[in-house]
Amino acid sequence: MNLKRKGWFGRYIRFRHDKPLPVRLPSLGIKILEEVAVHNESDQAIYYFLEPTGILYGAPLRYPYPEADYPSERYYDRHDRALMTQLDAIMACLVAERHYLIEGIEEETDPLDAAADIVQEYYLNLPVQPDLKRRVIRKLSALKFRRPTDQQRFETAFRHRGVVAGNLFALRAPLANVFLFLDLYHCLLWQRKRLMEGAEGPDALNELYAEQMAQREALLKLIIATAYADRKMDSRDRNLVQRLLRASQLPAGKIGELQALADGGIALEEVAFPRMPWLIRRYFLGLAVMTTLLDRTVSDTEYALLARAVVRLELWRDELDQSRAAFESFLLSHGETLRWDKKMPHLFNLADDLRDRVSIGLRRNLERIVNEVRETKELYELLMKSRNETLTPEEKRKVRDQLTDILKTIPAVAIFALPGGGLALPVLIKLLPFNLLPSSFED
Repeated sequence: MNLKRKGWFGRYIRFRHDKPLPVRLPSLGIKILEEVAVHNESDQAIYYFLEPTGILYGAPLRYPYPEADYPSERYYDRHDRALMTQLDAIMACLVAERHYLIEGIEEETDPLDAAADIVQEYYLNLPVQPDLKRRVIRKLSALKFRRPTDQQRFETAFRHRGVVAGNLFALRAPLANVFLFLDLYHCLLWQRKRLMEGAEGPDALNELYAEQMAQREALLKLIIATAYADRKMDSRDRNLVQRLLRASQLPAGKIGELQALADGGIALEEVAFPRMPWLIRRYFLGLAVMTTLLDRTVSDTEYALLARAVVRLELWRDELDQSRAAFESFLLSHGETLRWDKKMPHLFNLADDLRDRVSIGLRRNLERIVNEVRETKELYELLMKSRNETLTPEEKRKVRDQLTDILKTIPAVAIFALPGGGLALPVLIKLLPFNLLPSSFED
């Protein structure tokens, strides 16, 4: 499956027919927030599923299903791996959410084929910026005047949509763009409109695109305001904003306005946030946290700004600590690739600081954890048994698995156990007080 040769999307679909994507995201059942009725259960699962990939940070460094054996994957360069990460994540979310939305309703359409139709329709109907349009025309002209198929047009549009460098890490990879997540989520929104409202393109898609452009503008203003938290912006911050402006694909007039704000500064209170789903607001907060951490250690002024941003974005106070922990775990798990030890030496103590905060979170929720253990009959009996005799390896496995399930249901704790994060669930289990878990489980 060479992503540089036409027909790669068809080969990907055949690959995924042979090795189907699950109809449920592995993160369903994990709580990010207590209020499921307020924030869609599916969106919480999508956040937890996507966070380890790096897409939320504009750095797609980890496949959503790391064990996947993609055909010819050994020939991928960094660009191909990033593209496949974005594509597999979109398709996985489309398939899982379609099942979530129509569960219990019989349908003849194959969910993978339905997802392929949605993603192609979405990308083929996105308005194209003039400079990008010229590149697409040149690419299509190489087809020797044959009329390209919709699939070929999609392949070109998908690749070119991503080949815009604009990220907070200053990665040199061709595909590193903080706006990738917005394309992914709006593709999901398009599926929702199609299924739930019967919407049809291109007018409905144009409305979605206009919403995304407003969100991109608001996100850039938030990043600029965060960079100005200490009433100054250094050269590194200015270069960062320049990269993001180039990657934004906003009209030239809007870019000029944002450049003026970057030169003169903007206060958080001056940023107007459009009405947005919870998951996009949470993504905004994550990038604001990221901006402060990559700049320097978080000052009191910056932390106060983040706390105000939580209020402005209509999020819960706990979400600030969750977002910080999630990003720090991501940094720890990808430190070698990102080389943050050389770029950001102030993050050397990240792991110890994160573990300290995890321990505090566990102790604050200890009463709840104990109550959950007592209500899980088999787990409670095994823990009581372990006080007087040694458990078998199988019994120890049951204790770990059931305790893991409990931790995943407690938002203040579950966020620390993101797949591939700096802290795995076994580490969390070891941090539990000894009066709950016998010391033998530290082995």
